[in-house]
Amino acid sequence: MRWLTLYLRCRGVVAAAGAAAAGVLVSWWLGQATDEPRLRLAVASLSALVATVAFGPGLTGADPELERTASLAWRPRRAAHLLAVMATAALISAAPVLTGEPLAKTALMIRDTAGLAGLLAIGAAWGAQWAWLLPVGWTLVVVLSGPASGHTYQEVLTWMLQPAGTTSAAVSAATIAVAGVVTHAFLGGRR
Repeated sequence: MRWLTLYLRCRGVVAAAGAAAAGVLVSWWLGQATDEPRLRLAVASLSALVATVAFGPGLTGADPELERTASLAWRPRRAAHLLAVMATAALISAAPVLTGEPLAKTALMIRDTAGLAGLLAIGAAWGAQWAWLLPVGWTLVVVLSGPASGHTYQEVLTWMLQPAGTTSAAVSAATIAVAGVVTHAFLGGRR
């Protein structure tokens, strides 16, 4: 148990979870101010973004070179860490469902946090300080342009604002999540 405690402290997981919960609470509160479905969906996506991006700095350790030379097998640990980030961010972003006034369906929040965590992990391969850039950039472009439908490629590009039952959006988010897990497991994060 000591190893797990040290690992969580080293990666700043408790602080990230607290920041994610505070951000989701503020997003949920702002989302309650409107009844327009499109705006509530955009706020829900931003809520998933806040819950996910808070864990970005913890995707790399204090010394990435030490991790690369260690005798421990870091690939499974990094993959498990990212999967735990996905689960924790999904849990935190979907928590307002318990209040009875959700911004979006739980399936949509899980899909969005998984895809955004995949983008976060891909960004962490370039550097921990830039991990947030890819999910924030994609989310802001999609939120500002709005969800597009009609063609499959439009649904793929705007996957985070598609309704919960959209197959192309779910496949896009799952593909990005798997790519993120594989990228993070093999490359890790850079400082």
